[in-house]
Amino acid sequence: MSEKGIVFDIQRFSIHDGLGIRTLVFLKGCNLRCQWCSNPESQRFKPDLFFQPEKCVGCQACIKVCPQKAIIIKKGQIFFRRELCKNCGKCAEVCYAEARVIKGKEMSTDEVIKEVIKDNAFYSKTQGGITLGGGEPLQQSNFALSILKKCKEKGLSTAIETSGYVPWENIERVIPYTDFFLYDIKHMDPKVHKQYIGVDNQLILSNLEKLVKRAMIIIRTPLIPSFNDTETDVNDIAQHVAKLGINELNLLPYQNYGRYKYNLLGRDYPFKNDKILDKEDVNKLRTVVIKQGLKVKIGG
Repeated sequence: MSEKGIVFDIQRFSIHDGLGIRTLVFLKGCNLRCQWCSNPESQRFKPDLFFQPEKCVGCQACIKVCPQKAIIIKKGQIFFRRELCKNCGKCAEVCYAEARVIKGKEMSTDEVIKEVIKDNAFYSKTQGGITLGGGEPLQQSNFALSILKKCKEKGLSTAIETSGYVPWENIERVIPYTDFFLYDIKHMDPKVHKQYIGVDNQLILSNLEKLVKRAMIIIRTPLIPSFNDTETDVNDIAQHVAKLGINELNLLPYQNYGRYKYNLLGRDYPFKNDKILDKEDVNKLRTVVIKQGLKVKIGG
């Protein structure tokens, strides 16, 4: 029987999430709360509703189908009482203007593979394949394992983007079916890590030390203003990565895409310093990584 899980997006023709052209399958659910999160719709394990009022054409179809009466007419205007919304998705089903969109739906392994295999011709020509992202895909470990196994049966290249903040057994069981891991290290100081992310980095670093002995790993570090964008911060990470014998570290400059998405979810954006790093700043940090003998890629 095909395993089932919650997927919130499938992105084709990705060139920044592993080798070659890849299809990125986003699994829902994450136990971290990075203040700058660019995909807040990935955090909960249940569906979430994006609402874009500027797209609403006033057809009132949503009002008729909402079982919670969360959408009402008042003084000739449509009001959305999000606090009553249960994210059932009935409004999104009838919203042809796509002002209301549900993020997250249950899919089976077979359904995912059916979508992924459509681009098989591109994978074979570019050494591409499938990358599981999130959220934290290894939070849905049974579903992730099932997808990876099926991909290997089809001869596809496989990769996982992970924060590493999961029980070791969740990682260990997928190693035989994963060609490489895109593993996040965000900060080396456990106190700073907890302040901005909600947890310290002990489990993340412990799992990485175990994984490095058994798998190919590329480290990825988001460059976040006021959090880890100094030369000291990046050098600490690069030094640790080099000591582990990993040879590549990708730097991902911060973009404030998350602010807009938080608005769509009716939530406040928690990050308070969202300046964009300029090219000169990023190049300085790139040099820091190179000095540690590592291959570095920007935005990879």
